[in-house]
Amino acid sequence: MGRGLSRTLAVAANTFRETVRERVLYNLVFFAILMTLAGLLLGQLSIRQDEKILKDIGLAAMDLFGTLIAIFIGTGLVSKEIERRSLYPLLAKPLSRGEFYLGKFVGLGFTLLVNLSVMLLGLLLTLAATERRPDPAMLTAVYPMLLGLLLVVAFAMLFSTLTSATLAAVLTVGVVVVGRFANVIRDMREVAPNVPEALVQTLFAVVPNFANLDFKNKVAYGEAVPLGDLGWITLYAAAWIVIVLALGLASFRTRDFR
Repeated sequence: MGRGLSRTLAVAANTFRETVRERVLYNLVFFAILMTLAGLLLGQLSIRQDEKILKDIGLAAMDLFGTLIAIFIGTGLVSKEIERRSLYPLLAKPLSRGEFYLGKFVGLGFTLLVNLSVMLLGLLLTLAATERRPDPAMLTAVYPMLLGLLLVVAFAMLFSTLTSATLAAVLTVGVVVVGRFANVIRDMREVAPNVPEALVQTLFAVVPNFANLDFKNKVAYGEAVPLGDLGWITLYAAAWIVIVLALGLASFRTRDFR
């Protein structure tokens, strides 16, 4: 058990180093530029308006950049190893497919955590530099955001075990888009009664509702997020992540790499 965990963490650490070498953290530079420009452009607004808009822009940018990393890096975690044939010597060592797969997931998850942490710090510093009040409550928006990104990574890795990296990215984007508009899909028949009820219910059931993990607007406009809500979305996201990871791992274990 201990050796298996150490091998998994070794794969995770190597994955983190690889994502840094691929310049994935360069999005932090774009984020810093965006926050600086936003602070300058909004300087003429009232303090209250300025603070809300800065939070809106900052949290939305964090979510966007994180989602792009989760999709386009996540879909290549397994497929690139197969294409470069670097997976074969790894699995020939005392490293199981499960340890490899989970290590990749943990490694990219840590990369996303680092990205979100640095971008949150940048947003807080921007608020402080423009004489606005840094709001620690933004953590209640970033934490659910991280859960959502981990779920996106799980889907990206699942699809990458089933098909090419390009198609996996398309499928993951589809899941994210449908999941973010899950509530709209649920009520679709109110505006489009000809849509089959079975189709609506199936889509709503098989795709996670990412809207449940979105607290950006509440936090930006100063609404408190109850701890009970954070506990519920933690269980909701964890259940989905475990299910999708299990499916991906099952697919990865049965895949023939010859």
